[in-house]
Amino acid sequence: MSTHSVLGVQFQDGTINGCYIHYDGDSVGERLEEYLSEKTTTCLALSISNAQRCGGMRSFPVKSSNDLLQDADDPYNIDESNFYDDHMFTSYWYLVDYKTGKISKRVS
Repeated sequence: MSTHSVLGVQFQDGTINGCYIHYDGDSVGERLEEYLSEKTTTCLALSISNAQRCGGMRSFPVKSSNDLLQDADDPYNIDESNFYDDHMFTSYWYLVDYKTGKISKRVS
C-alpha cells in the first residue's frame, strides 16, 4: 500500500508550487532534509515544476524520469488554493519555506 503525500515550496508572496507524491509519504521529510542539505530550494521548486507536468512523483527525490508518474493525461498542479486538499487520499503534506528552507509537516 502506498502512502500519498504532497510536497511544496512556499514563496515569499505566499504562492505555493507543489506536487503529488505516490509512495513513502511518511519518510519524505527525512529525504527532504537530506536533499536540502545538498541542493537549494530553487532546485526543489524546479523538480516540483517538472513533476507537475507528469502528474507528480512516484517517490522523492526524483533520480530518473522513471520516478515521475508519466501516466497522467493532464498536468497535475498543486498550489496555494488546493495544497492542503486531499489529493488521492493524502496522508502527509510537506511545505518548504523558499527563503529559509524550513520544512513544515502536516499529518492527516
